Amino acid sequence: MENFNNPKEVLPEINSEIKKKNLFFFRHWAGKLFFILIILSLALVGSVYAYVHSYTGKVLPNIVIGSAPIGGMDKEALRSFLNKMNDKLANDGLTFIYEIGGEQKKLIIYPLAEVDKGSVDLVRLDTEAEVVRLLNYGKDGNFLTNAGKILSLQLSPEPLALKNIVVDGEQLTVKLKQTLSGLEPQPVNANVQVLAVSPLTYKITSSSPGVVFAYNQVESQVKKNWSNLQNQPIIIGRQEQAPQVLESAVAGIVNRLPQVFAPGEIVLNYIEPQTGRVFSWHLDVNKIKNWLEVQPVPGDGWAYGLNADMVKDYLRANVSARIDVPARNAKFKMDEANGRVIEFQASRPGIALNLTDSYNQINSAILDRTWHDEGLIKSLTLSIKKTEPAVKTGDVNNLGIKEILGVGVSDYSNSPSNRQKNIANAVKKLNGLLIKPGEIFSTLKYTAPFTLEGGYFPELVIKGDKLKPEVGGGLCQIGTTLFRMSMNSAMKIMERQNHSLVVSHYNDPVNNLPGTDATVYDPAPDFKFKNDTESYVLIQTFMDKKNQDLVFTLWGTADGRQGSYTHPVVKQWLPSGEPKNIETTDLAPGKKECQNAFKGADAIFTYTRILSDSTKEDKVFESHYRPLPKICLIGVAASSTSSGIGGGSTPSSTPAADLLVAQ
Repeated sequence: MENFNNPKEVLPEINSEIKKKNLFFFRHWAGKLFFILIILSLALVGSVYAYVHSYTGKVLPNIVIGSAPIGGMDKEALRSFLNKMNDKLANDGLTFIYEIGGEQKKLIIYPLAEVDKGSVDLVRLDTEAEVVRLLNYGKDGNFLTNAGKILSLQLSPEPLALKNIVVDGEQLTVKLKQTLSGLEPQPVNANVQVLAVSPLTYKITSSSPGVVFAYNQVESQVKKNWSNLQNQPIIIGRQEQAPQVLESAVAGIVNRLPQVFAPGEIVLNYIEPQTGRVFSWHLDVNKIKNWLEVQPVPGDGWAYGLNADMVKDYLRANVSARIDVPARNAKFKMDEANGRVIEFQASRPGIALNLTDSYNQINSAILDRTWHDEGLIKSLTLSIKKTEPAVKTGDVNNLGIKEILGVGVSDYSNSPSNRQKNIANAVKKLNGLLIKPGEIFSTLKYTAPFTLEGGYFPELVIKGDKLKPEVGGGLCQIGTTLFRMSMNSAMKIMERQNHSLVVSHYNDPVNNLPGTDATVYDPAPDFKFKNDTESYVLIQTFMDKKNQDLVFTLWGTADGRQGSYTHPVVKQWLPSGEPKNIETTDLAPGKKECQNAFKGADAIFTYTRILSDSTKEDKVFESHYRPLPKICLIGVAASSTSSGIGGGSTPSSTPAADLLVAQ
């Protein structure tokens, strides 16, 4: 029989049982709780993964550019948004504030340059690069990092600035200087003014400081504005600029002035390579007198030299015209009916006066007269630069020009007379051109120079609120035709940019839609293709004046490749916007000159190359064309124009581009 009368013996057993039950209870519920926590964790991770995955191909939530939210946008929505913002900023123009005589003035510059000569943007957003950046923003870490980024964005928005803003700072500064340079008193160097050589009569002219605008901050300010989708006025400051040459420098060498003229004239010589004939130009003491200036010479103090601009102007006007001849390639024409060579031309190296080196030669001869009395140069041979032809006469044999590789066509109908003349001039320059294997063909290289001397004619254009003649309109017709010829010939496209506006001359010849054009403008953009065949190729150009078509044909040796392109599709048309009027004194009061409106568009097509080894290459070309309203110049009397904005335009009439009057 159990003994319950002794507590000391019973209690340990009871406690042990209780502990066992408690431990069992704890383990039982701890296991259940752990299982529940695992289920909840998996559910949370799954939810977070699903949420993170929902932003694949989209901008992360709560991302803001400027004041515009872009979170959740997919590729197409983001591209459309950025294109619209780029167009708005461009059409609003770049606003600059500057001060003259204590009064603030406003200047507006519009980023789009010429339409027919290349649609060059002084500032633009590289939309495609920015789309890629924004879609990938915050997604370059591991899953936990990316999830944390997305969850943190739910708590507060994150402002971002655009990064891919392209500014042509050099050309923007040129445009600013064209307007403001007359308002900048330039520093004036002290100098010696020679009134007569015999007897020597001179006077020392005084120096004075100048005031120049600070252009160096403009590019960064433009980028900052556009990166935040803003168009805040940019203040162009002014700063004093000291003269380089002071009166003391001139006085220190005035005793050497007679020796500058004592040796007399300098004779410039050139020996013609083909004939050995010698041509000479004489710089007499009166020319030297008029060009003379005091120059700093490193290590030697000061000396008498010649003004570079004056000397180069003389050389261009009197010497270059006699010396300069372009390189000429050997070439032959093919009769399309029987494939025979019907024209032969021998090659010739190109020769041009080296202006910079020639000036330095002449200037050094004068500088030496400051320090020396003997051994002075009185005659020198001008420096020239030679360019070898791409194809020499010996190369025209067995080049493999056998059959048509491809043809490009474009329509130039209803073009003004000078535009047709410019097209004909470029057609003549390109006809018969041979392109060697591996060579990259450049449209600009082979159609330059774009001057009156180069055979081009001026067109009347609207630039801002001014009517001005410009030389070389119509060259984009050439670039567009070459682009189509190159694709149909399965050539490798190295450089192509579409126009900024939809111009009917460049619409596709099959469906009359924009997208298969190529713009050309000196110095950029250019149209380039590479001859990646193993043989020479020959460009044959034909201007069909009856049908007003350009027909360019590429000849060579067919290696089995095939080239084709789908005809363009317009994804969306963009309305041109409200018309704008600009008052100008360049027209008679009441007279009106108008530029037609342009609808914008987003177009796309695919270029396909199937190479000789059956390799297939597809390249998608997407083109954005900016919308532009109708713009009219209205003649007014000088007294009725405002004086502060854009050289006489009214504040409400803001031109959105430099436009051709006749397309």
